[in-house]
Amino acid sequence: MSAAPMNLVVFLARAGAGSRRSCDELVRSGAVTVNGETVTFPRQKVGEGDVVAVNDVPVVLRALRYVLVNKPRGVASTRSDPHAERVIVDLVPDGRALFPVGRLDVDTTGLIVLTNDGVLANRLMHPRYGVPKTYSVRVRGKVTRRALASLRQGVVLEDGVTAPAVVDLRKQSAKTALLDVTVHEGRKRQVRRMFQALELPVEELHRRRYGPLSDKGLSPGGFRELSADEVDGLRRAGEDVDTAVAAEVEGDPVPLAAVEPPAADERD
Repeated sequence: MSAAPMNLVVFLARAGAGSRRSCDELVRSGAVTVNGETVTFPRQKVGEGDVVAVNDVPVVLRALRYVLVNKPRGVASTRSDPHAERVIVDLVPDGRALFPVGRLDVDTTGLIVLTNDGVLANRLMHPRYGVPKTYSVRVRGKVTRRALASLRQGVVLEDGVTAPAVVDLRKQSAKTALLDVTVHEGRKRQVRRMFQALELPVEELHRRRYGPLSDKGLSPGGFRELSADEVDGLRRAGEDVDTAVAAEVEGDPVPLAAVEPPAADERD
C-alpha cells in the first residue's frame, strides 16, 4: 500500500474493487473490514500496514500503469485476435497485463491508451460521453457545405443521430479532401460511418488526439509511459464523464489483465 493515507473508498477503487460509487455502496453495506473490524464510513483513512478485505478476501493496491501507443496500420487493438498478425499489447513490454481503452479498426492508425486501471478505463470508454477524440480523415470526393453542416449538427445513422462533431476542412483537392474531426461518442466505426452516410468514403483515418494527449513526437508503432500530469488529465476527463452519467445506471466493470473482454463498441 502507498505510504500516504487515503480514503477507504479511494483505496478500494484503485485496488480494482469497482468504481467509487460501487465501492461506496460496498463499504456502507458492511462488506468491508479494516484490520478485521467492519467499517461503514467510506471516507475513513487507511494507510500503510492496514489490512483491507472485502467479504473476508484481502484486497491490495496494484501498481497502475498507463501507456500511450501510436497504433500502426495492420495491428489489432485487442489483447488477442486469431485473424491478426499483431495485436497492440505486443508493441509494449509486459503489455499483456494491460487493457486497451477503446479500439481502432485494423486499418485505422493512431492513439490508444493501455492501462490496468479498470475504474478509469470504464469512465473513458462510456459510449455516449467519452473523452474528445480528434481524427485526421482523408475522404474520397468533394466535401460540400451541406456535408460540413451535417457533421457539425449530427449525421443520421442506423443507430441514431450522432452528437455534433467539431470539423475543420483542411484541404480539398480534385479527388480527395483532408479534414480534422473531433467526436466524443464511442459508437462502432462511427467516423467511417458518418462519412459513408454522406457518400464520402474514408481512405485514411488517424486518431491524433485522445483527450489531453497528442501523437506529437510519437512515431507509428511507438509508445511511451504517461507522465503524472498526463494521467491527472485523463482522470479529470474521466471525472467529467462520471458527472455526465451520474444519473444513469452503472454498467458492468471492465475486465482486465488475464480476462479478454467482450468486443467494445468504440471502433473507428
